[in-house]
Amino acid sequence: MEADPCNTQFVEQVDNKLNLNDECERMDTVKQLPENKELNIALSINPKADEFENPPCYIPQPGDELPSKDLLKPMGPIGPWATGKVDWSPMAGLTGTRPVVDRYSITRFSPNEWRAKNKETLQKTNDIFDKAIKNQYSSKTAFMRISALVEKTQAETTKNLKQRGQLVGKWKTTLETAIKNMADEISTLEEERIRLKKSLVILGVPESIAKECIEKRAGRPDTELVRDTPEEELINELALIAEIRQQLKKTLEDFEQQQVENRTARQRLEYDWSDKKEAYEIDTINVGLNNFSKTIMFRPGAIRQPPEQASEQYWEHFSKETLEECEKCRQKSIKLRQTLNSILMNAARDIRNQADVVERAFIARINCTQENLQRFENELRDCLQKLADTETRIVQLHRAVRSFDAAMKVAQTRMDNRSFRPNVENCRDFAQQDLIDEVATIQSGVTAMLSELDAAENIKTGLMQTRSLLEREIMLKRRTLWLDRDRCMLLRSHYPSASALSGFASM
Repeated sequence: MEADPCNTQFVEQVDNKLNLNDECERMDTVKQLPENKELNIALSINPKADEFENPPCYIPQPGDELPSKDLLKPMGPIGPWATGKVDWSPMAGLTGTRPVVDRYSITRFSPNEWRAKNKETLQKTNDIFDKAIKNQYSSKTAFMRISALVEKTQAETTKNLKQRGQLVGKWKTTLETAIKNMADEISTLEEERIRLKKSLVILGVPESIAKECIEKRAGRPDTELVRDTPEEELINELALIAEIRQQLKKTLEDFEQQQVENRTARQRLEYDWSDKKEAYEIDTINVGLNNFSKTIMFRPGAIRQPPEQASEQYWEHFSKETLEECEKCRQKSIKLRQTLNSILMNAARDIRNQADVVERAFIARINCTQENLQRFENELRDCLQKLADTETRIVQLHRAVRSFDAAMKVAQTRMDNRSFRPNVENCRDFAQQDLIDEVATIQSGVTAMLSELDAAENIKTGLMQTRSLLEREIMLKRRTLWLDRDRCMLLRSHYPSASALSGFASM
């Protein structure tokens, strides 16, 4: 089995501390050597010397504290205490003594001062050695205490970094989920936006059909150009389509604005996720660092806190606010999509209902026109028959009138022959009166027949006018019927379905 790196490092730290303790003990032994050496030198000079009763010769002796009698004697040839000239040199101020000059030499200090100076030096040495020992002990204990404190602090810091990394990782996961949900919402909203644009494009088909039907029906001739029910329903259909188009355009603008907000919210989430991902990676690297890592080094200015650094409370508030704002934006987008379904379904239903109304109006109008056309055709047939009968009757009347010519000739011939009777024989007898009555009867009959003939001629003229009128009306009705049935209804057979108007049809 391979050794755990963390356990190996801990063992190495413990060994280093044990070695450091041994080194400190060895230094304590070495620091005590000067005192033992000093005592050995003193004993070599005077076997009876010790630190209290028989001090060494180089330290103050008993009686050095008493004033010396040599100062009262006159200066001898080698007297060390001859009074000399005072020299206020800088050294005099440092040493506290005055130079002494005798006949052969110059001295500055006395033996007492020399031994006092030695004692002072030894005391200073011992004091500094004591301070060194105390410093050694305090440094050793401070090192151990600070090492333990540093290890504890480092362990706590590592724990806090690990907890912080887990918290940042949790937020990062939450942001990833939010980004995925927002991306799905953006994709779904984009599909609905495309569906809405398809619906707007498909909406142009019934609008074109209605406009073309109105345009075609504007070509109806003469008296057929009436504002009938199909015309009114077509106008209502165009008004309804224009209203629905305006509503769909407004909805499309709302969709595009919402899509901009969704993308902005997703970008904000992605920025926050990127920052948290980078922070998570940095904290992960920091958790893995220890005293034996190869990447650690002194970083000047690392402990500086930037003034723009945010607090933990604001960090948490910012993260929650980002998620809440993006969730509100997503919910708003969902509600907008839900309204789109109802808007498209209602629009498709209204358009299809109006289209059915228009088609029923067209069918009723076409049926009415067909009935009228059939009636006019029947009337034309009867008119032609009457016209033929009238022409035949006129011919018969002409023949009848001519048939009375023989009787009129007979009666007139008789009367003319009787007018040649001589004298009194040319009288107005009953035969003459009968001939007169016969001529009058024939003449009145012919007049009556001529009157009937004139009436027949007038009737023929009226029938011919009626025939022309019927033929014209039949022509107008047939053209109107062709426009409504063969043109408008053919166009309306291509009317889009409700699903196509809802935007589900492929473009």
